[in-house]
Amino acid sequence: MDQFIINIAKQGDLGIALYTLITIVIASILSGIIGFEREFHGHAAGLRTHILVAIGASIIMTVSIYGFRYTDYSNRDPARLAAQVVSGIGFLGAGTIMQTGTNIKGLTTAATVWFCGGIGLACGCGFVIEAIIATLSAFVILVILRFIEKKTSKRFPKIILVVDGETPILKEALAAADKYGLTIRDISSQILKYRQKDCLKITVTMDMSSQAALTAYSDELRSQVSPFEIKLSTNH
Repeated sequence: MDQFIINIAKQGDLGIALYTLITIVIASILSGIIGFEREFHGHAAGLRTHILVAIGASIIMTVSIYGFRYTDYSNRDPARLAAQVVSGIGFLGAGTIMQTGTNIKGLTTAATVWFCGGIGLACGCGFVIEAIIATLSAFVILVILRFIEKKTSKRFPKIILVVDGETPILKEALAAADKYGLTIRDISSQILKYRQKDCLKITVTMDMSSQAALTAYSDELRSQVSPFEIKLSTNH
C-alpha cells in the first residue's frame, strides 16, 4: 500500500495533487481518532487541534520531498523541514501543560499533539501502513492505561463538582486545600450537559486525609464556588 501511494506522486503534477489529497485525508482520519479520545474526555486540545496538526505536518513533509523537484537543489534534505515540524509542535504542546503547585496537567495531551505531528509526517512521506499501526497502538494505550489509572486511583478520596463553564475554580480549590492542609493529587475536567446547560464536571483527587478535613474542604468549595452539585467520595 505504501509503494502504491508513493507511485501516485511520480505521475507528474496531477499525481502529486492526488497524493497530497490521499495523505491529508488519511492523516485527518488517524489524528481524528486520537483527537476524539482527548475531546471525549474534555481536554482543551481536542479533535480540531489534533487534525490540524497532522494535516500541517503532512503537507510540510510532502513539500519537503516533492516541492523542489524543479529546482537545482541537488543536496536538499527533506528531513530538515520535518525536524522543524517536530520542534514547532513541541512549543504547541507546551501550551497544553498546566502546573498547579507540584501537580502537572496536560502532559498526555501535549504528547498526543506531538504524536499527531509524527502521524502527519509519516503520511506525508507515504508511510501510511506505519502511521495506521502507530495510531492504533497509541489509541489502545490511551484507553487501557486510563482504565488502569482509574483502578489504581480508587483508593484516593475525590470531590466531584458540577459547575458552570465560566466559573473559576482552580484558584479556590488550591487556596482551600492550603487552608485545611490537604494535598491535591490531580484535578480533571469533563464537559457535560446538566439541566440543559453546558457545564464542567470537575474531579479533585486528594491524598489520604482525615474525614473531617475532607468534609471541611468540601464545604469550603460549596460556599466559595456555588456548584450545581458537589459530592465527596471516599469509598470506591
